[in-house]
Amino acid sequence: MSRPLLKASLMAACLVALPLGAWGDKGHRVVSILALRSLPKEPGDWFRGREAEVADHASDPDHWKQDRKEGPRHFLDMEPYGGPDHLPHGQEEAQALLGGDYARRGTVPWIIQDRWRDLVAAFKEGDPAKVALATAILGHYIGDAHVPLHTTMNHDGQLTDQKGIHSRWESGLVERYISVESLSVPTAQPDPAFLKRPWEWLRASYGLVPQLLADDQEADRTTPAGNRGPLRGQAYWTILWDKQGPVVRQQLQLAGQHLGEAVLSAWIAAGKPAAPK
Repeated sequence: MSRPLLKASLMAACLVALPLGAWGDKGHRVVSILALRSLPKEPGDWFRGREAEVADHASDPDHWKQDRKEGPRHFLDMEPYGGPDHLPHGQEEAQALLGGDYARRGTVPWIIQDRWRDLVAAFKEGDPAKVALATAILGHYIGDAHVPLHTTMNHDGQLTDQKGIHSRWESGLVERYISVESLSVPTAQPDPAFLKRPWEWLRASYGLVPQLLADDQEADRTTPAGNRGPLRGQAYWTILWDKQGPVVRQQLQLAGQHLGEAVLSAWIAAGKPAAPK
């Protein structure tokens, strides 16, 4: 293969590469815990004694990525559509815009809709175990929609010489600095328009990308060029947390709040069933 063709192939691979798993196990557990804490008593009764079960399964979708169709369910690239103001709300519209390539560019908002309907069905069926599992899975994708780097083709900084920023932001900072006790969400409120919300979350997340990348570059000025491997020095982490810590906290709390609203709205859509005794 000629050098120009090889270079083009490598760039194409970068552009369609899948993001790493969002938030890591700890972050997804935090989102689940916050959501369950936000529920009013009646829907909350469905989860009594099952809180750990929901948290334990919150990262399950990240273990399903051996299925080639699973990866794109965790993100939505904005750039192929011309940016956040031009996002399609239906998959048929997305396919009309991008052709068969649309699925590779991410399907997370439609997956959130599908998994929310699964939760409504679980409530109607009346099985608390199915409700817990459906909540965990729905929560995973809602969490993913609140990760800024799940909205851009530059999902791991590979286009700006910042490779590894994906895991540094969503796992490195969370593991080092976040405790669920330091976070809180308001009591969940019903949201009749819930199925429209994923696009709002994704647009807001995309808006955080430029500053996130700029803060990583500033923090990395403390790292000698030869040491820019997975283990940055403490100076890097201190600076990145000082600048991005409030954003990480905000996005985790919003994800927890929105999962709580999703669960409450699903319970209402199912007819407000009482939890089995």
